[in-house]
Amino acid sequence: MWTPRAIKDLRVLPARDQKSLREKVNALYGYPKFQNLDIKKLTDSGGEYRLRVNHYRVRFTIEGGQIVVIRILRIQRRTSTTY
Repeated sequence: MWTPRAIKDLRVLPARDQKSLREKVNALYGYPKFQNLDIKKLTDSGGEYRLRVNHYRVRFTIEGGQIVVIRILRIQRRTSTTY
């Protein structure tokens, strides 16, 4: 299940990145047996998790055994001028 915000986040991405993200999110539906996925439970976030896919982070929760995708965030590469 995708929230309206997550769908909007996905639609503005290049088609190649959309495909990659969809494949990884579909792999989440094998819950609770996540295989070869970079998943981390977020601290102080009310039970949210993040899935890392290349330069993107997919934030999701698990509600009643169902995956709910909340947001898709693009992560900028850190450089010497980042801080």
